[in-house]
Amino acid sequence: MIVEVETYKKVKGNQDPRNPTKHQDLLVGKYTVNVTNLSAATAFRKYGTATYGQKELRTSMPLDDFDYCLISGKKYVVQERQTVNYRQSILVKEA
Repeated sequence: MIVEVETYKKVKGNQDPRNPTKHQDLLVGKYTVNVTNLSAATAFRKYGTATYGQKELRTSMPLDDFDYCLISGKKYVVQERQTVNYRQSILVKEA
């Protein structure tokens, strides 16, 4: 299914205990990508990991580097990336 995905980079906070600041994570971009639920067999065949609850993001353009993404309001972290020419497949797992 085609879904809008928001990608984020984690930002570290201030290390000063007298003046702590909490930073919000940096929004890298919003993309419309093809999101596919992966079965354990497909995940093992493609990526070598047999884990449930993973999704595959497939794009025809390379995405910027990110730490996690939001898909339908749920947070997913990056597990694996594959890039061939301009096409990219990113394996993500719910955090």
